[in-house]
Amino acid sequence: MKKTIISVLAALMMMLSATSCSDNWLSLSDPNQESSDTFWKTEDQFQQGLYAGYATLRRPGVFSRWFHMLMILRSDEGWSNSPNAEFQAVANFRMTGFGYEGNESVNLPWKECSQMIYYVNQVVDNVNDHGYDVMDKETADGILGQAYFLRGLAFWYIAGTYGNYPRQISSVADGEILNQEGLYRQALADFDAASKVLPKSWPASEAGRPTLGGALGMMARCNMQLAGICKRPWENRLAEATEFWTAAKKNIEDVFALNIYSLVPEWLDNFTESNENNSESLVEINFKNGLVDGKEVGNQRAKFLGLYISSGEGAWDDGSARDWLLDEFDKERDKDGNMDLRKRYTLIWNDPTDNTNYYGKTYAEWNDSEHFLKKCYWRKYTSIDTDNLPEDYASGTNFRLLRLADVYLMYAEVLNELGTDRATAVEYINKVRRRVNMSDLNVSMFNDYETLKEQLRHERLVELCGECTRWNDLDRWGDIHTQEGVNKLAERDADFKSFKVGQTYLYLIPEHEIALFPGLKQNPGY
Repeated sequence: MKKTIISVLAALMMMLSATSCSDNWLSLSDPNQESSDTFWKTEDQFQQGLYAGYATLRRPGVFSRWFHMLMILRSDEGWSNSPNAEFQAVANFRMTGFGYEGNESVNLPWKECSQMIYYVNQVVDNVNDHGYDVMDKETADGILGQAYFLRGLAFWYIAGTYGNYPRQISSVADGEILNQEGLYRQALADFDAASKVLPKSWPASEAGRPTLGGALGMMARCNMQLAGICKRPWENRLAEATEFWTAAKKNIEDVFALNIYSLVPEWLDNFTESNENNSESLVEINFKNGLVDGKEVGNQRAKFLGLYISSGEGAWDDGSARDWLLDEFDKERDKDGNMDLRKRYTLIWNDPTDNTNYYGKTYAEWNDSEHFLKKCYWRKYTSIDTDNLPEDYASGTNFRLLRLADVYLMYAEVLNELGTDRATAVEYINKVRRRVNMSDLNVSMFNDYETLKEQLRHERLVELCGECTRWNDLDRWGDIHTQEGVNKLAERDADFKSFKVGQTYLYLIPEHEIALFPGLKQNPGY
C-alpha cells in the first residue's frame, strides 16, 4: 500500500511539472460524475433527488418488511417460533441474548431511514437555496412538500422504534440528539411544513405521492402519540396532553373539511392489488412485483406473515397471529347473525364452514398433509385475495399506511379523551361498523370515558388488525408503561412476560452508530 501511494505521488509530481500555471486541471470535474456544483440545476434533477428518497420506502428496513415485523411482533397481535432466531428475539423482547450487531431488524431500519433523511435533506436544502429560481412555484412547492413529508415519515418511524436519534434536518450537519418526544415533535414539524405546500391531490398517474390530507393525518398521529407520552406515569403532564389531543382534533377535522375521502364499499379493497390508492387511502406505499433496474421493489410482507406450507406455495410464517385474536372477532356477530367478515379476511384458521381456495386447496385439504399446529395464521395482505398464486418473495400489493377508517377511530378516541362530545365519537365508530354490517352502538351506553375507551380498543383491533397500528396504540394508551398493564398483556401474549417496563418500549440502537454521533447512548436495558 505504501509503495502504491508513493508511485501515485510521483506520477502526480511529473504531471504538475509538465503543466503551466494557467492550466487549472486540478479544479476540473469528472465529466462522468455529478457533483453538487453540476447537479440541482434543473427540475428533472430535483425530481431525481426526490426519487432517491422514495426508493428507500420500498427497502426491507422500511415498509417492505421490517416495519411490519417490528410493529406486529412486538405488539400483542403477533409472535414467532421461526427457525430464524432473529424474529423470535424481536417478538419476545430478548434481544440482549442475541448477536444483534449483524441483526437486520436492528440495523436496516436505522440505516435506511437515515438514508431517506439524507437524500431528502439535500432536496430541502437545495429547493430552499435556489429551487424557486429554477422551477415555478407550484412545482417547487410540490417537491419541497414531498421531501418534508418523507423526512417526517422517517422521523415518525424512528420515534416509535428507537426513540433516540440525531436531529438531522440539514444535509451538511448533524443536530442534537432527540429523545422519543423530540423525534415525534420533529416529525410533526415536518408534516406541518409539508401540509403548507402539498396539493390536495395529484393526477391519477402520480397516485401514491403524499398529499395535504396525508400530511394532516400524520400530524394527527404524531399529536396523539405526544399526548400519550404526556400521560405516561412518570410524565403526568395532563394539561399538555390536552393541548395535543386538541391539536389532533383540529388536524382530523381539517382532513374531513377537504371532502375528498370516503370509505370504500368493499372493506377488502384496502388489502389487495385491486382498487389501490382509492378514496379511503390517505397515505399509501406503492409497490410493484418483479425487478426494476435489477432491484426488488415489491412488498415482502406476505412471504413473512402468512400460512406456512412446506411445499412452498404459502408463506414462511416468520411472524404468526396470536390465538386470542380469534376470540376478539367473535365478541360480536353482524346484524344478520353472521361472523364479522373482517375476521374471515384477516386470519386463516380451522373453520369447518370455510371452503376458501388457499393456493389450490382448502384449509382442510392442506391440513391433511401439513397438520397445522397453530390456531391461526395471517391472511390480510397475502396473495390469496388478489390472484391466489403462490407467495413470491415480494408482491405488488401496496401498503396502506393510513386510511380513513383509522382516522374515524382516531377522531373517536380524541373526542373521548377531550370528553366534550362522546355522542359524535360513537357516530364515527358506527360509520366504520356500518360498512361491515355491524349493528350501531347505542350512544347512551357509552357516555363515560372508560366504557368508550374499552370499546375503542375492540374497534381498533377488529378493523385494523395486522396493519401495524397496534404497537403505537399500546404505547399511546399506556398499556406498556405500567407493570399492571404489561401483566394484563402477558395473559394473552406470553412474550410480554419478558418485557421490562421503562426499557423495552424502545428498540436497541445499532452499536456501531453510537460512536458516530456524540451524545447518542444505547437505550436502557441493552
